[in-house]
Amino acid sequence: MNQKASGRADYAIRDEIEGDAGRLIELFGQLGYPVSEEELSLRLTALRRREDYAIRVAERDRKLIGMIAFHSEMALLQPTCEVRVMALVVAEQERGSGIGGRLLAEAEDWARDRNASYMRLNSGIREERSKAHIFYRSRGYDSGSIGFSKKLRTDSERQSAKSE
Repeated sequence: MNQKASGRADYAIRDEIEGDAGRLIELFGQLGYPVSEEELSLRLTALRRREDYAIRVAERDRKLIGMIAFHSEMALLQPTCEVRVMALVVAEQERGSGIGGRLLAEAEDWARDRNASYMRLNSGIREERSKAHIFYRSRGYDSGSIGFSKKLRTDSERQSAKSE
């Protein structure tokens, strides 16, 4: 467990563990993805079983104040893998304290241990994401592409397919 000072008090970076789902709900909501504890717990349990996926949390006084999720994927254009950050969030009251940088460094260390060629992440282009973009650039990330997405199922269609 790594101990780092955030400017206010010490916090620890550790692996996400069973039982964290309830304490992560608020962070997911701040990221713009509200989710129930039951749904999040199911997702985390499935991801925890995968060797190519990792989730780290920042914790202070039994409160989760940050989270990063990332995974390795085989690269098509290079003979190694790359690591993609799937989610990074720091509690609103903790932003600017260095926690996000420490979480990102944890993911980068994990990637280096796997001989990854690149770190990749996507970030929305909405105005409220502009501070996140400054943060990523300050840590050496370039905005070199445009991402596209297409929704294939509505949430109700997805739920219906699950129950079949």
